[in-house]
This record gives sequence, structure tokens and C-alpha cells, in this order.
Amino acid sequence: MSGRSWFAALGVLCLGCTPSRHDAGSGADPAGSAGVAVAEPAIGRPAGPPGAVAPAVALVPPEAPAAEAPPAAAEKAAPAGPSRVYAKSRQVWIRSAPRPKAQWIGFLSIGGSVRLKSPEPLRGAGDCPAFYAVEPRGYVCVDGERATLDAADPMLKTLLAHAPRVDQPLPYLYGESLGLKRLLNVEGIDAPAWPAGIHDLRHIQVRPRSSVAWTKEVEAGGATWLWASDLTFVPKDKVKPYEPATFEGVHLGPDVRLPLAFFRRKPRPKYRLTDENQLEKTDAVWERLDRVGLTGRSKRAGKLTYLETRDDGRWVLERDAVVVKPRKSRNPWGRRIQLGGEAPAPPAEGPRNTWIEIAALDGWLIAYEDDRPVFATLISAGRNGADEPERSESPEPVVPPSTTPLGQYHINRKWVTKTLITPHVNADDWIEAEVPWSQHFFSKYLLHAAYWHNNWGDGQSGGCVNLSPVDAKWLFHWTDPPVPEGWYAVQVTRKDPSTRLVIHR
Repeated sequence: MSGRSWFAALGVLCLGCTPSRHDAGSGADPAGSAGVAVAEPAIGRPAGPPGAVAPAVALVPPEAPAAEAPPAAAEKAAPAGPSRVYAKSRQVWIRSAPRPKAQWIGFLSIGGSVRLKSPEPLRGAGDCPAFYAVEPRGYVCVDGERATLDAADPMLKTLLAHAPRVDQPLPYLYGESLGLKRLLNVEGIDAPAWPAGIHDLRHIQVRPRSSVAWTKEVEAGGATWLWASDLTFVPKDKVKPYEPATFEGVHLGPDVRLPLAFFRRKPRPKYRLTDENQLEKTDAVWERLDRVGLTGRSKRAGKLTYLETRDDGRWVLERDAVVVKPRKSRNPWGRRIQLGGEAPAPPAEGPRNTWIEIAALDGWLIAYEDDRPVFATLISAGRNGADEPERSESPEPVVPPSTTPLGQYHINRKWVTKTLITPHVNADDWIEAEVPWSQHFFSKYLLHAAYWHNNWGDGQSGGCVNLSPVDAKWLFHWTDPPVPEGWYAVQVTRKDPSTRLVIHR
């Protein structure tokens, strides 16, 4: 995206990869968890092309009142208790135990809901009047202000109108700040008295080239305002909308298999073999971000190497292509990688053994189920390259600014959207608002969608692994730990499976 490359010259530390802090009690997320919005991700595993994956479960609307039972039936039926708890705040914590300071294992967000295990409340504690056990695990404090059991709650219905589109790769509308101030109220706009904690009051000033997420526009006082994700107001003329990135990777199987070639930066010519067995450039090209299967055959011509494709005998110059194929012959568990055929059936018991291979410098990713690659795409890693984390005075190993960490990691937290912040001394923070499909794996680094650029295959990030929105959404629902129905975020526990990441150059 224009205007982003200048960050490298400033040495900005992990822009888009340094989340803010927010106290969640004991065991609060050390990578931060503020600024999140609304959604209900699904627990199911998608199949098929990225555009047809199983979407996140839509926000559950308040349940319609049951039809009146006949008098005789009403006498026999026991009174129905509440069946779900609904979120009226950006973060309604799901705790590991019915205590306000117990470890958080997930949370709900605005308008989201989760099914109760029992309509009977547990004891209250601290400022919480009552905890309820929820599916499939955990406990939620229901206080009426931040969370409610009342499906007909008027504020809940109002909040649902501001919910993100969780069935889409981009849950919000997004744009680049031209330098603005967010307002809590605008004369002429009838906004309700929102529940406490809805607004993110720490970043009222949004510096230029930060980003803004919003759900709708509203007219007032001769101007157009954007209703931001935290229900503050932003002047529309101070925001430049981003052009949505439409690139997506490919699902692998018998008909589409590795190795593959992708094309980044610009169109690349197709070559053919002449009758004299020489390679000749044709007028045809592969467009930028196109892909083509490779046969595995190559041909040298002087100092150049050409690769045979599965495109009607066409060849490609090796240096023009991003070649995607496993770096090693075996998976992390020692089994030989199989390049053809369907993915293995999920095991009846035990983990799926999912893992992801990322080539940070070449700019590609392969997702595997055990020994079978099932998905491949282009990514954007750190604009300053990749390096091994080193010990320093920090509590954990670090890598240089805008550099992707090499090594093996596991997915340990997932958020449907997460606002990422880079703090600055004596200046406003850099903000990437409501970054979709964020998955944490180490320190301040995540896999996540990037809505602000379309430069797939090239180093572009502050150290995180950027994916196109379509790819990031598919990967989010494919990886472990799964996000239970109705939950907005999840934190891995010792009992949960976790997808492994292998990041190399």
C-alpha cells in the first residue's frame, strides 16, 4: 500500500504486531487484548476453496419468544430458564473457574452469545453477583451491565446493529487515518448511553497512517460521520478507505498439488520449447499473483534455469517465480511428506497434528494435516527479513525491529479481530484497528490478515506474518485450538491441541 514503505526508514518497532495491554485479572494476556470487537467464530473445520469455507457463526440474535402453550400443557411444563448469556461489552471474560480473577480462557464481545450449560447460577464473588457455566467450558460473570441472560434486553438489540460481518473476510470497513480525533458524541446523532467500557478512551487522537474500523455512516450537521468499532465517531473526510485485497491461496489435493509457482510484483512471461529444443519467450504472461502447477522438471540454458509447468507445456524462468514446495522431506513427527492425494481423515482419537511451514524470505506458507499439505499461499513477513531470536536483557528472546522470528512455535491465542498498537514515547501510538483473524505464536508476533496492503510474497510487515483476508479467515478456522461456538477469542490450555509453526528463511 502506498505510504507504508516509509515505516522502514523510521525503524518502527513491529507496527501491527505490538498489541496494547489491558488488565484481565490474573493471567492477563501478556500480548494485550484491548480494542477487540464482535464476532462468533465457528468450531467446525472448513473444506473446499477459500471462498467457500465454513464461515464464522453469525451473531446469535435474541431468541424469539416461545409460542404460548395451551393451558393444559402449561400446567405440566416446568418454567424454562435462560439458555444463553449475551455480551453487552467488548470483552466479557470466560474464566477457568467462577472467580473474578481466575485465568481467562476466552471471551465474548458486543452482541455475541454462548449457550449455558445450566440455567442455574453459581455463587457470586467480588463484584460479580453470579457466575454461569457456559459451553463447552468456563464461567461467565452475569451482572446485567456487561453481560445479560435477557434475550430481549433493549441495549443488546441496539448493539447488534453495530456487530461486524463475521461471515466476511473483513468484519469491518477499514480506512487509513489522515489525522483525526474520535468523538464520543456528535450533535444531531441520537446515541444511547452505552454500557461502561464500550469506548476505547486511550486513543482518542489517531495519528496519520494509522487505521480506523467502522460499521456504518451517519449524517449530522452537514457532515458525514463513521460509527467506529468502539462506537465512537470519526469524521469521514479524515479517513481514506482501503481497497480490499482479493488475493487468495489454493487448497491442495489430487488435482492441485505441490510444487507450485506464484508470481509477485508484476506479470511474468511464459516460455515454450521450440522445435530445436530451445526455450523461447511467448507473448502470453502470468499476471501478478497468478499461480501455476510445476511438473518438477527443469532445464538449464546458460546461467538461467527454467521450470516446466502444468500449463499446456509452458515453462517459467525460475527467478521469475516464487516456488512453493516443502523445504524438508519429513514432517515434525518424522513422517515422510506426501505431495499428492487427499488430506488424511481426521483421527478418531487424539490431535490432528496440524502444522504450518512458513518461508519468511521467499514469502510463502504451506498448511499440513500430518504428512499431507492441504493449502498453500503467499504471505508477507518482516520487511527487514527474518532472524533467530536472541537472549538479551528482556525476559524473553527478541529479534531486531520489523524482523520475523525463525524457529518452531505453537498457536496459543486467537482473536477474531484485535487492535494492534505500537507505542511511541512523547507521541501518539500507531494503531492498526480491529485486525482480523489474529493468531498469536510468540512474544508480540501473530499470524493475521492485513487489509492495508496487497504486496503478497514480499517482506512488508513489522515482523508478524501477514495474510490476505480470505486466507487468514480460512487459516483461523483450520488451526488448533478451535474457537468454540459463540466465543470471540480463545486461549490455549494444557488440554487443548495447538497447531505448530515452523518458520525458516
